[in-house]
Amino acid sequence: MINNILISGYPGVGKTTLIMKIIKKLNCKINGFYTYEKKESGKRTGFYITDFSGNQMVMADINCNSLYRVGKYGVNVEAIEKIGISALENAKVNADLIIIDEIGKMEMFSSKFCEILETIFNSSKPVLATIRIKDYPLTVKLKARDDVKLFNLTINNRNEMEKILLKVTNDLLAQQFRK
Repeated sequence: MINNILISGYPGVGKTTLIMKIIKKLNCKINGFYTYEKKESGKRTGFYITDFSGNQMVMADINCNSLYRVGKYGVNVEAIEKIGISALENAKVNADLIIIDEIGKMEMFSSKFCEILETIFNSSKPVLATIRIKDYPLTVKLKARDDVKLFNLTINNRNEMEKILLKVTNDLLAQQFRK
């Protein structure tokens, strides 16, 4: 039985935008986190990680001096653990739907984040998450789960994908409430 929805796609295709559109149309308690670009003078300089209570930290920045790097960005693992893990722990208890945006290279620098993912995906709570298209052992494992439905978002399908994912998510929630 499907309990987890993953949205994959190349960077910039609109995965976060899609999840936020879907969330606005749902009638349930959500929790988890999302990421978005940090911009200065119109240029991307990093990324924020934010929970649905408004707590936010810089997750990655061009000026971050970190051992962990993705391209030109230094990754602040502490932000992933303070905001992301805390939000996921809260979601396990208080949400009808757990949102994870995103399961990507930056987030996977945290071993604690990788550990809680397994707990989240093994829970009875449904998950709606974005996941990097380029695979790592953890993303391969998550995408291959029997209880996961994987959708690939592209520029060409993103308008129709919103309707499809909204229906699939609502069906998943209805199934959850019947339990």
